[in-house]
Amino acid sequence: MIQAKLQSFTVYESALMRTTSTVVDTPDAILLIDPTWLPEEIATIRRDIELNRHDRPLYVIFTHHHFDHIIGAYGFTDATTIASQAFVEADSSDQLKEIHEFYEEYYIDRPIQKPDIDIVIQPNQTLSLGSIPVTFISTPGHDATHMSVLIESMNLLICGDYGSNIEPPFIEHDPSDYLDTLQTLQSLVYEHEIRWFVPGHGDLCDNRSAMIQRLSAAEEYILALPHERHWSSSWPEHSFFDRVHERNREMVAQKETDRRSRQQDY
Repeated sequence: MIQAKLQSFTVYESALMRTTSTVVDTPDAILLIDPTWLPEEIATIRRDIELNRHDRPLYVIFTHHHFDHIIGAYGFTDATTIASQAFVEADSSDQLKEIHEFYEEYYIDRPIQKPDIDIVIQPNQTLSLGSIPVTFISTPGHDATHMSVLIESMNLLICGDYGSNIEPPFIEHDPSDYLDTLQTLQSLVYEHEIRWFVPGHGDLCDNRSAMIQRLSAAEEYILALPHERHWSSSWPEHSFFDRVHERNREMVAQKETDRRSRQQDY
């Protein structure tokens, strides 16, 4: 379904995990960020793009290689694809396996493949897609391949799996990097006067104070690990999140053990 439709962009929301796909409409190009999840949802996004495309080039941008953010790539094989260098180099076999298991469980017959990338992004690179400069910000922590998308002329920040109002941080790469990324995103919100903040899961945010509140809540949560559970009221209680929390605690504890081991080696 369409979560939000504005003059310059549309946020689509999947029925699964409230995952978002964003279509950005510029005078001479169309950008699609993270096509997801279900075949009918992918078909709707594709239809809407084609109804308004008028021969403009289509770019598909992947914020990171997690399966729920690449699952719909099959629907846009004619597009120019964009992702980070880390995305290209990553072993995504586990992600493809998750897509396969999901499709098998629900009798879905769609292609399963990691998208080939046409434009490989270096950290914090700016490209002109059509006439619009787009900056790709390296934002590891949730995942090593992760980048966020800044369109300064629209005051638009599409931050992938950060800044959600419905789920706590999923630390699947490195907690220190995650904290650094939260600081980076907060700085971007202020420095570029972000008006529209799109998370990979949950609601578009159009209030700068609320953007900072979301990012600060994530920061406070991570700093409280691994010793205690520290939920923000911004996130609902959920049994799945309990399991995520335990994985987060284990990740932070292991990183702390590794850090102390390195100090002893010196």
